[in-house]
Amino acid sequence: MASYLAIAAVARTLLRLIEQQCPRDEFTSAPTFSLYQSHDFGSAAVQEGFSLMLYRVTLNGARNQPPRRAADGTLRRPALPLDLHFLLTPWAGEAERQLRLLGWAMRFLEDNAVLPANQLNHSLSRREQPAFESDETVELSCDPPGLADYLGLWDKYKARWQTSVTYVARLVRIESDLLVRDETLVHTRDLGFGTERVEAAS
Repeated sequence: MASYLAIAAVARTLLRLIEQQCPRDEFTSAPTFSLYQSHDFGSAAVQEGFSLMLYRVTLNGARNQPPRRAADGTLRRPALPLDLHFLLTPWAGEAERQLRLLGWAMRFLEDNAVLPANQLNHSLSRREQPAFESDETVELSCDPPGLADYLGLWDKYKARWQTSVTYVARLVRIESDLLVRDETLVHTRDLGFGTERVEAAS
């Protein structure tokens, strides 16, 4: 299971892969690849390149899970399963180049929808503590919201409206550090049937 660093690891991995693979000849100047916060859309933080913003985090439907046995044998509280919703925006000085970048990004993410643990852990700035165990993966899929929800994302940033696409990373399980009391298994049960109780005479 993943540690609390998992959310940052997924975001950083997506942005790093796009930065490494994107077609540089689509840019007229040095591109910028940035993790966005909401207020960045009100500024000119990126003129050429890509921005990625985690705009929503939801609980996955697989929340009701039993305690989990860790690799060291300890029993821990159930993992917290999250779905991470991202807004990916290509930025360019002209509309056609922006649309070409959007098309490239969507095809690239569709072809690289499964992110293995080695990629996810490599993207972290704090690599001394891996976010994911070696056998874990994260699956990414295009997940367009309803029109009203999409318009709501841009409601406060009308002046910076950009053509964007939304993705979700599903079932990112965050491990608990709290242990569950591990009772030993019952091997025998003595109910005392047929035992006569003898009381001492007064």
